[in-house]
Amino acid sequence: MIKKQHGPALVRSLIPMTECPSCAGKGVIKGVFHELDCIGCHSSGFVHAQTMEPLLIEDLVVQLGRLVRRERSQLVDKNPTRCIGDEYQQSNSRGAGRSTYKGD
Repeated sequence: MIKKQHGPALVRSLIPMTECPSCAGKGVIKGVFHELDCIGCHSSGFVHAQTMEPLLIEDLVVQLGRLVRRERSQLVDKNPTRCIGDEYQQSNSRGAGRSTYKGD
């Protein structure tokens, strides 16, 4: 039995997405002289995984934003980026006179 619900959902669910089959996930289709926007995926490169239909622009923005945030958090967890200032804190003495090279 389906539960009655009034109004929009309180939490948006993650829509399963896959690469667009017509543009192979690139978002553009090669024309004779120039590239054309793919109409199969609204130039995003992603379609709904089950129905293979393009997502609405409003849903697409939310889903791609979630995808970027999730990938960014996984990247930070796996490989924390080094600060440029860290290179200047380390000693990189070289040669007999213990001269240093900073690359500047």
